[in-house]
Amino acid sequence: MWILFAAPLAIHPFDLVRVDVPGHPDAVTSSGTGSVLLAPPTDGTPWEWESVPETTVWPAEEAVEATNADLWHDLGHTGAGVKVAIFDLGWFGTEPLVDAVSTHDCFVQRSCDLPIDTWRPRFGFEEGRHGWGCAEVVRGVAPDAELYLVRVNGVTTLENAVEWAIREEIDVISMSLAFFNSSFYDGTGRVGRLMDELVANNILMVASSGNYARGHHKSRFTDGDADGRMDFDGSNGLDVFLRAGAPRGVYLSWNQFSSCGATDLDLVLRDREGNILGTSEAEQVLGGERCSPVERVRGTVDEDAWARLEVVHRGGATANVEVNLLATAGQIANSQAEGSLSDPGSHPSVFTVGAVRADDYLRNDVESFSSWGPNLLGHPKPDIVGPDGLTTEAYGAVGFYGTSAATPAVAGLVAVVMSSDPSLSPYEAADKLRAWAYSPDLEDTSPRWGAGKARLPTSPSETACGQRPLWAGLLLAPLLAFRRRRGERAEGTSTR
Repeated sequence: MWILFAAPLAIHPFDLVRVDVPGHPDAVTSSGTGSVLLAPPTDGTPWEWESVPETTVWPAEEAVEATNADLWHDLGHTGAGVKVAIFDLGWFGTEPLVDAVSTHDCFVQRSCDLPIDTWRPRFGFEEGRHGWGCAEVVRGVAPDAELYLVRVNGVTTLENAVEWAIREEIDVISMSLAFFNSSFYDGTGRVGRLMDELVANNILMVASSGNYARGHHKSRFTDGDADGRMDFDGSNGLDVFLRAGAPRGVYLSWNQFSSCGATDLDLVLRDREGNILGTSEAEQVLGGERCSPVERVRGTVDEDAWARLEVVHRGGATANVEVNLLATAGQIANSQAEGSLSDPGSHPSVFTVGAVRADDYLRNDVESFSSWGPNLLGHPKPDIVGPDGLTTEAYGAVGFYGTSAATPAVAGLVAVVMSSDPSLSPYEAADKLRAWAYSPDLEDTSPRWGAGKARLPTSPSETACGQRPLWAGLLLAPLLAFRRRRGERAEGTSTR
């Protein structure tokens, strides 16, 4: 008997929209506060773009050895009793690689109770092994942690997943996903509010800083030649390197999330001959049906090539307008590593992770692509860095690279520390990791790696190994301010 499977929709993430109406008649999925549609509604309902995360690419032995996790395993500290959830979109196109785990589909059902059908992605951009690779890394570092694999393919399903995590009393979430244009990368916005809910319920979000250190630019809007285009170092455009193949995004935001409509900007992408590859011309009008200070453009090239990005002024004042650009599938000429974070890694209470190559871990600097802090309000980020370049069944001998690989390694370490002392909250375990982090220069406060390289002391009793000075804890003051002891809840929330 032949079994026919529906092919995933060949839809680009930029085509999805969100309305703040649960159960909208045209919804393909819903949360408690909104719905996702395949096109803007025709009934006059206000809408916005759905924020869809991007991913950047058993036993992960390199991470285990680089961080001394194997020494703690020998002492019986293996993550037992700790609930770790992996939020991801890449659960499709492969057989499950991790046995005896619980899966939860937050797209098919708001409650996330149904398991993930790994043969039936709804969208083409979900295909791949990214989530399985992350799960393998957690299993390698914390082999006895309780694993939960959760399908999150947009900000609306993230809302569902956060509600589910609170109900299920999850301890740690590992999320190697990057959301764009949901805030000015300062911990606010829709994604930021979800992170606040996790903090209030003592759930630690361990998230990737992003792989955008070579694809970031931030500066004040200027137009010295009055041609309506932003000046970039005396030029009217910014050179962006595009990879051939499927289009990926270039994201523009500016510092008017609380005053949208004061300035209207557009985004234009051209090839070297001046031909338009893509445009983004959303109208920012105060009081309009979907005012948001963001634009995003995509373009496809047949061969790897440099293109030209223009920020065009359409209306409103430009004084004190700060522009932030992130290219997710290439690089920007004369890029700025500092401030190259995405959401939710920019949130002060998230345990944000950068990447260092596992091979010769203690001597290596951060990966050249690993996003730096601080966030755009100046909060120090990332909090720590972890190992990448890991062996997994999902990615084979080629290796699992990027902050995507480092993040689940650090999440697994949090679980190991918690299992060594059941009285610790996930935030207190993260504090310990930060205090033990290795840096060759204890005075180095570079925004590229926060406290340093995540590494356990040789045993729980030898806490002086790699310990940083007490003042280093100030680097995560915003995190400490939100901390709850394990089992505590903010007033009005559920009890563990």
